[in-house]
Amino acid sequence: MTMNATGLMAGGPLDGQAVELHPAQDRDGMYGVLTGRDVDNPGEPAYVRDCCGRWVWQGKPWPTD
Repeated sequence: MTMNATGLMAGGPLDGQAVELHPAQDRDGMYGVLTGRDVDNPGEPAYVRDCCGRWVWQGKPWPTD
């Protein structure tokens, strides 16, 4: 049995949530896909792991209200 990694998401709809990652997502450093009319680059990853290991939202600023 393979243990899946978890990532703590920063920003966007999953802000502050720990998400279970498929091994390929963990390896590639990408999670989810951006979709919708207001997306500049549909199909791009929604979250990307940065050089410090943080999972950062790639979409437009998410409303905090």
